[in-house]
Amino acid sequence: MLPENFGDRNIRIIGLGYVGLTLAVSMAEAGFQVHGIEINPDILAALGESRAHFAEYGLNDRLAAQIEKQRFTFSSSMANAPEASVFIVTVGTPIGSDKKTNSNALATVTGDIAAVMKQGDLVVLRSTVKVGTTSTFVRPILEATGKVFDLAFCPERTLEGRALAELVSLPQIVGGITEHATFRASQLFSMLTPTIIRVRNAETAELVKLVNNTQRDLMFAFANEVAALCDATGVSAHEVIASGNIGYARANLPMPGPVGGPCLEKDPYILAEGLQPLGFVPEIALTGRRWNENLPERAIGQVADAYARAGGKAPSRIAILGLAFKGRPETDDLRGTMAIPIIAALRAHFPEAEIVGWDAEVSADSLATLGIIACDSPVTATRGASLVIMQNNHPALEKLKLSDLAGEMQAPGMIYDFWNQHARLEDHNLAPAIRYAALGALNVRK
Repeated sequence: MLPENFGDRNIRIIGLGYVGLTLAVSMAEAGFQVHGIEINPDILAALGESRAHFAEYGLNDRLAAQIEKQRFTFSSSMANAPEASVFIVTVGTPIGSDKKTNSNALATVTGDIAAVMKQGDLVVLRSTVKVGTTSTFVRPILEATGKVFDLAFCPERTLEGRALAELVSLPQIVGGITEHATFRASQLFSMLTPTIIRVRNAETAELVKLVNNTQRDLMFAFANEVAALCDATGVSAHEVIASGNIGYARANLPMPGPVGGPCLEKDPYILAEGLQPLGFVPEIALTGRRWNENLPERAIGQVADAYARAGGKAPSRIAILGLAFKGRPETDDLRGTMAIPIIAALRAHFPEAEIVGWDAEVSADSLATLGIIACDSPVTATRGASLVIMQNNHPALEKLKLSDLAGEMQAPGMIYDFWNQHARLEDHNLAPAIRYAALGALNVRK
C-alpha cells in the first residue's frame, strides 16, 4: 500500500477509455487519490452508474468499490478538478485513412495540462505515439509555461481483458526526458508493479511499445502466410503449427486468424511514421501489417470459390459468430475488429445475402452498428443460413456442437472457422451436404 509520506499521492488521469479506466482503478486500489477526466458523455454516464463502459472480468465490482470509497472521482474537464502533482495522459492516438497519426487529442490535453500544472509537477505520457513525440511535441507545449516540470513516457502494455491483473504484474518501462523524471516516474509505478525497467530516454520507451506490438503483428502475419501456403498445399495449417510447436522451445508460432484491434492495426504504421523523417522504412513490419489487412478478402474469396464448387446457389442468409476483435481474453470491443472487412467482403461476393450475427459479449445494439442483424443465440443465427463464419476465438464458439448448428442450416452449406477451433474433422457428424472448413485447411487431403 502507498506509504503515508509518499509525495505524489494525488493523480489526474486524462482519458478514461480502456487504458485510463483500468489504470485509475488499479492506482486507487494501491492507495492513490485518483481523479479522471473524460469528455465522452456515454463513458461518464456509465461511471455515474458505477460501472465501466466495456467488459472485463471483475472490473465493475472493483470500480464501484473505489468510487464508493471516493478514491476515484471523475469529471468532464480540468476546471475545479482536485489538485494533483501527477498528470497521466491516456487519450487515443488513432490513425486516419492515410495511415498517419491523429494527435489532435494529445495536443489539446497537453495544452489543458499546461494551463493548470504547478511548478514541479510530473506529466506521464501513456498513449501510444510515434518516436520523438514526448520530447519534440509534448515537451515544447509544457515548456512554454516557463514552469519547471518532469516528463516521462511510460507505455501501457496490458492485454485487453487482463489489464487489472497485468498492471500489477507486468514490468513497467519508464523513460524520462531527464534522469530525475525517469526516477520519479519509476517511484510512482513501483507502487503498482514490482518490476520497473528504466531506459535511457523517452524515445527508447516509445520504441519499446511500438516494437513489441509490431513483433506480435508480424508473428500473426507469418502464421496467416502459413495458412495460405497450407491451403495451396492441401494440408492443415493447424496440424503443421501445433505439431511443430510441441516440445520444441524454439517454435512458438501462433495459430492463424484475423488480426485487428485498437493496437495491432495501427502500431506498425505509427512506427513507420516516426521513422520516415530519418529516411528509414520498416519494410518487414509494413509487409506483415498489409498481409494481415488483406486476410478477409483473401479468405472470403476462397470461401466463395469453394461454396460455388459445391454447387450451392448464392446463400440467402449468412451468419457470423463472434464479432469482437478477439475472443480470448473475452471482450466486447469492436474497435478494429476484422469482422468489418469480412462483412464487406461477404457483401461483395454475396450481395443479395442477409447477414446476421451473434457474439457472447457484444450487445445487440453494438452489433447493429456493423450493419447486420443481431441474434440472441448461435442457433438462432445459423437457422436457415447456408454459410456460417466463425470470426473470433471466443471460448463459447469452441464449445459449440457443430452438428447442432449444421442441423439448423440450409444445405448445401459451409461452416468456415477462422481459428481452427473445430479442426478435428473426424469429430464432426454434420448434416448431409454441410461442410466444415477452416483457415489454412480449406483443401485438406486425407
